[in-house]
Amino acid sequence: MAENNQSGNSALWFIVGALLVAVIGFGIWYFAGQPTSGGEGNGGESDVSISVDEDGMSVDTNEE
Repeated sequence: MAENNQSGNSALWFIVGALLVAVIGFGIWYFAGQPTSGGEGNGGESDVSISVDEDGMSVDTNEE
């Protein structure tokens, strides 16, 4: 008959628990992550504009 290996079961449950924690953590990060529409309070407009063309790259700040 086969013997019941307690350390093997413990390792298996540890791996299952670690995967469960990782999936729950990723779900929280994904759904409560970065805000959409440019963030809070700025109406969806960014403060920095970056453009790249054949002349190179330019960075403009939208200061009023």
